[in-house]
Amino acid sequence: MTYSRETTAISEITGQPVNTWSEEWQRECEARAILKMSKVERDEFFNGKKDENGKTLERGLIALRGPKAAENIRELMQQILDARANKR
Repeated sequence: MTYSRETTAISEITGQPVNTWSEEWQRECEARAILKMSKVERDEFFNGKKDENGKTLERGLIALRGPKAAENIRELMQQILDARANKR
């Protein structure tokens, strides 16, 4: 018995098929998920969460992956927003 499972989806950024097992798709999905967050949640995601005394409770993406990775995600987020604006 063989199973066929679709492993491509349409990129919101390019409008082209992309393999759902690829890093490109993973990054795009991550950027879309971050865009769904509130401003406060997004800030905590990137910068970490601190208590009222400024003590770090959770490290953010910048601390975990570095500023370049954070900038790459922000660029992807902007590309998604641009693509959505062009669809209107």
